[in-house]
Amino acid sequence: MKAGVIFLLIVPLTFLAVGCEPVQQLLAGMPKPSAHLTGMQFGPVDLQSATLLFDVEIENPYTVPLPLVNLDYAVASGQIRLFEGKADMQTTIPAKGRQSVRLPVKIGYMDFLNAFAQLKDIRPGASIPYTADVGLSLHTEALGPMRLPLKKTGSATVPQWPSADDWKSILGL
Repeated sequence: MKAGVIFLLIVPLTFLAVGCEPVQQLLAGMPKPSAHLTGMQFGPVDLQSATLLFDVEIENPYTVPLPLVNLDYAVASGQIRLFEGKADMQTTIPAKGRQSVRLPVKIGYMDFLNAFAQLKDIRPGASIPYTADVGLSLHTEALGPMRLPLKKTGSATVPQWPSADDWKSILGL
């Protein structure tokens, strides 16, 4: 009995003393999820909000589904920062699968207008260059929380925003 108790104490202590590095090596060798930001575009715009759509291709190497937790983003045009923020995601990537997902982000209407006011002479329908920095947060069973940094440069078409007539109809004028 005494030998069993000693054994139960020695094995975990030995693992703690020499086990950290081998465990890290084991984890370093595990496959990790990967993602690519394939595009960004504007979605619907109304008098309350505008929608940014991030197109992301995600590969899940695990044998269990991979939940996406949230997304943080920053979008700039040249040196002008247009939008930044975070959004909760409710998407799961299937086990051992690759999936393209469109992740929507809502922006307040006034934030949307103020962002474009920083760009001189930009009108709806114009194409603007952008750089999108996106962080995709997910939760892995083996490695815990993980953030995949993504970056994409491209151009996007400025959407049509509500006109003065839209405001008049809402206000009953």
